[in-house]
Amino acid sequence: MPQHWGFRGTLAWGVVVAASFVALQVVTLLTLAPLADFESEGAVTRLAEDGTLFSAAMFVTTAVCCPLILGIIRLKKDSRIREYLALQAVAPAIALRWFGALAIVLMASDLLTLSLGRPIVPDSMSALYASANPEWMFWIALVIAAPLFEELFFRGFLFRGLQSSFVGSTGTIVVTSLVWASIHLQYDAYGIATVFVLGLLLGAARAYAGTLLLPLGMHSVANLVAGIETALAARGVA
Repeated sequence: MPQHWGFRGTLAWGVVVAASFVALQVVTLLTLAPLADFESEGAVTRLAEDGTLFSAAMFVTTAVCCPLILGIIRLKKDSRIREYLALQAVAPAIALRWFGALAIVLMASDLLTLSLGRPIVPDSMSALYASANPEWMFWIALVIAAPLFEELFFRGFLFRGLQSSFVGSTGTIVVTSLVWASIHLQYDAYGIATVFVLGLLLGAARAYAGTLLLPLGMHSVANLVAGIETALAARGVA
């Protein structure tokens, strides 16, 4: 029978992956950003909103951390990557229902944001888009690299280990959503809460559809929509 890491093993290896992610982000920033950028007030904030650095850091961390996750899975005796990460195909009818739910959540989020008098596109997102050079790097990082690593880690590796423990499916959906939202420090409290709600939807899709491919696709689409909204806002269309 295929095996997977238990609760403590999942947490321990999760810390290794998270630490590797942070270290790679920092090393990428230190390597690519001019030293003078770190010597002025607000340097960290400006670097975090640099689209070119964001894209490069996302490429590096995805290229290293995804194989790291797969290697950790293989370290577990009798584990099978396809089963561990739930890489099963999803029926078109099921996918359609979940993507419909995603559309409803995204529209409701935009309407709530507008009703509160807040901009649909956060300032940090606008800054990333405006400073990305070349622009295509930003799109690949946003739509492909970021969803690939984040889903492989949160709704893939962590989800499998926590769901089979005392945490259970509901607890795992909540916990992974909270941790996922907490890494989006470029947003304010409202933005982080929005990410958390989206995480609940992605986690529910992972749990009830039984496949990682569905939340991965939904995450990519959500990021694509956010990118399009940002591009339209930059052109004065939205």
